[in-house]
Amino acid sequence: MAELARIKEQLQQEIREREQAEIKLRDSQEQLRLITDSVPAGIAYVDAERRYRFVNKTYELRFNLSREAILGKYVWEIIGQETYNNVKSTIDQVLQGDQKSIEFDITYHTGHTSYISCTLSPAFDASNTVIGYYLVFFDITERKRLEDSLKVANDQLEQLVTFDGLTHIANRRKFDDYLMHEWQRLERSQAVLSLILFDVDFFKHYNDCYGHQAGDACLIQIAQAAQDVVNRPADLVARYGGEEFAVILPNTDQQGALVVAENIQHAIRALAIPHERSQVGAIVSISLGIASTVPTPDTLPDILITLADRALYTAKQQGRDRYSVSI
Repeated sequence: MAELARIKEQLQQEIREREQAEIKLRDSQEQLRLITDSVPAGIAYVDAERRYRFVNKTYELRFNLSREAILGKYVWEIIGQETYNNVKSTIDQVLQGDQKSIEFDITYHTGHTSYISCTLSPAFDASNTVIGYYLVFFDITERKRLEDSLKVANDQLEQLVTFDGLTHIANRRKFDDYLMHEWQRLERSQAVLSLILFDVDFFKHYNDCYGHQAGDACLIQIAQAAQDVVNRPADLVARYGGEEFAVILPNTDQQGALVVAENIQHAIRALAIPHERSQVGAIVSISLGIASTVPTPDTLPDILITLADRALYTAKQQGRDRYSVSI
């Protein structure tokens, strides 16, 4: 009897300890739930089969679903098949043991779209086997909107800083920066860089005759005509100053620059802009100077500008409405 009483007491003690342990576990789980529910981030635990086993309050609110409606469901059933397809490869890597952070947009079943930043961390058991993953995500829609707005503003500022307000082609600042960039790049590859400088013949007379508004319209047409001719992505047409324009031609030898110069000249003539005060014809014409060189470490782009400017001066001296090549 004494032995049975001892066993009974031992069993009752074990039951009391188990009940106390269960109470502590429930308290811990409740404390954990309260903590995770107070965090302004979506938190979830997903098992290796990609079923939800835990979500916090923010996760429920984001998907407009109760915890009971989420738990046990596959990931794609909650986030949608399209979003799941976009992140599947990341989840695959996490289930291989890698931690990953990603940003992506998601459209909830309510139709609302958000941009989120998500960190996924693998969950391991005692034998170091991956048994699922934890995820924490933040809604960064507003941050993304501000970033996009900032990018648009920066792009607009870049336009204002580097493009000519009248002709809407590159301005002198852009020209200087790009010429230096291409000079240094072609110096490394030892390739040819060509430059064309051209201006409108007797443009002051044109302004005096037709007025400054007509003069501005003339420059706009000339800039556009030159831009249409010079259409390689690496080439640049810029307003060099006043009625003078410049064309940077990377990886273009003298013969190639000549072809471009002739095409520009023909395009300007095709505009057939009347110029009754011109001393070389009845329509607007241009004079062009062409220079080509291979950049070297001991020279600066100024030498190319000087050569092209001298060639332009020669074209004017020879009667205008023509091009001249620097020798």
